[in-house]
Amino acid sequence: MTIDRKCLINWVGGKRLLRKTIAKLIPEDIKSYIEPFGGGGWVLFYKDKWADLEVYNDLDGRLVNLFRIVKYHPNAFIEEWRHLLGSREMFLQFLNGTFITDIQKAVQFYFLITRSFGGRGDTFGTVKKTSGGACKSLHNVPKKIEAIHERLDTVMIEGRDFEKLINQYDHEGAFFYCDPPYSRGCGYVVTSTKDFDHERLREVLGAVKGRFLLSYDDSPKIRELYKGFEMIAVERLNGINNREGVENRNKMFKELLIANYPIKELYEREAD
Repeated sequence: MTIDRKCLINWVGGKRLLRKTIAKLIPEDIKSYIEPFGGGGWVLFYKDKWADLEVYNDLDGRLVNLFRIVKYHPNAFIEEWRHLLGSREMFLQFLNGTFITDIQKAVQFYFLITRSFGGRGDTFGTVKKTSGGACKSLHNVPKKIEAIHERLDTVMIEGRDFEKLINQYDHEGAFFYCDPPYSRGCGYVVTSTKDFDHERLREVLGAVKGRFLLSYDDSPKIRELYKGFEMIAVERLNGINNREGVENRNKMFKELLIANYPIKELYEREAD
């Protein structure tokens, strides 16, 4: 059986639906690959290796702890996981409980995200017609953790502010894939859109020696901020961010891919 290691967890704003498009725009001659806003790591996990140096970063300490535990202590994680049940009672215990060790916290976080509605971690996920949601198989998790543990073997895991991280790893051969909180929409508490400094990110990226590819919501504010950079408009199916009703769930969400190197020609060639 093939274990999918294309993701560790579902994450609001994750690039599952755009990862193939994004991957085709990433240069092949990069020396280092850095994700300042790592999230669920969909693009990172898309390839077995992007560059000699790979860096995963996120300001959400829960994510950073989870990635570190899976990288360094996969067996301890799996042993904790073996005793869990896909039950509402256990979900509520994990939601309201206090856990001491980093391994326990990683398992708690992973359990809540994978068993919750929409991957938000706060509502027990149930479905009417399949065995998904909170009732999805528990048996495949150890194999997935082992596979992702191998993928993370040489990945540097950081938990820093994006400006400090980018300045630390910037050089002419560096490549930054940035998926910051969008200027509109919903997110997790740590990545609240209302508190994120979009102007500061623009200033930092405008001064890098390396190359960057940036995914953002297609809004007048973002188009104005990045005026003069290469820009591609793309669409994906809307997901958890759409809260207007069932009839609107299939609406398309418009996004921008922005870069400081030529991507339009490459995008058009790949689309043919």
